Amino acid sequence: MKKIYGFFVSMAFLTLGLNAQVIKVQFEGEDVSDNDTLNVEVAAGEEVTTYFILTNQSSETLSLRSAYSRLKVNEGDEFLMCFGECTTDTVSAVVDVEAGATFNNFDIAFTAGSDNSTLIEVFLMKASQDGTGEEVVRNFYVKYANPDVSVASTAKTQPLSVDIYPNPMSSNASINYFVPAKYGNAQLLVRNMVGKTVKTFNLRCGENAKLNISSTDLANGVYFYSIVSNGTTLTTKKLVVRK
Repeated sequence: MKKIYGFFVSMAFLTLGLNAQVIKVQFEGEDVSDNDTLNVEVAAGEEVTTYFILTNQSSETLSLRSAYSRLKVNEGDEFLMCFGECTTDTVSAVVDVEAGATFNNFDIAFTAGSDNSTLIEVFLMKASQDGTGEEVVRNFYVKYANPDVSVASTAKTQPLSVDIYPNPMSSNASINYFVPAKYGNAQLLVRNMVGKTVKTFNLRCGENAKLNISSTDLANGVYFYSIVSNGTTLTTKKLVVRK
C-alpha cells in the first residue's frame, strides 16, 4: 500500500520571513501553500516517499535549507530527507538555487513503525552558511496514516508532545503541540534560568495545535518551556534565544 491520497488546503495563511511567492512548491503536480496538509497513505512496516519540486521565482540566487519538525511520531518511525544530499537528521545542508531555476532533488522517505498516524511540519529556509539568521520562507505539513485504522482509536493513543522551531530562535518561532484531552487547564510556561516565568500561553487540549512566539521581549540566552496542567508540570524542554 504505497498510495498517496488526498490533498487538503488549510484555510489559514501565514506569512513567514520572505514573501512566500519567492519559492514555489509543488507536490503531485499541485501547488502547495503555507500551512497546507499533504495526506499520505501508508501501513505499518511500509515505506513511502514524497517528492517535491521547488522553483525560485525571485531575481536572485537563494541559499536554501530544508528542515522538518516531528509533531507526532510513533516508536519505529523512520525518516530519510534528501535535499541535494540525504540525511537522517531533521535539518539539511544548504543548496544554492539560481533565479528562475527549478530544484527537484527534494524528497522525504518515511517508514511507518505502526498504524498510528504520524505528523511532521516541513520548513524551507533562506539559509546562512553558519546556520544563524535563517528565515523560514515556506511551511507545510505531511500527515502519514493508515485509512483502515479508525481516527478515534488513533487519537486516544496520541501522546503529549511539544516542539519549538526554529530552536535556537532569532525573532519568531512556532510552537507545535498536542495535549491529550484528559488534561485540563493546560498552559505553556517559558521560564528563564532563575525560574522566573517570562511568557504564559493557554493551550487547547485534545487536538494538534500551533501558536507563535516572539523574542522581542527576550534577551539572548537559555530558557525552558514547560506544559503545565492544574499545577503539575508534564514536560519541560530547552529554548535558546540567539538574536
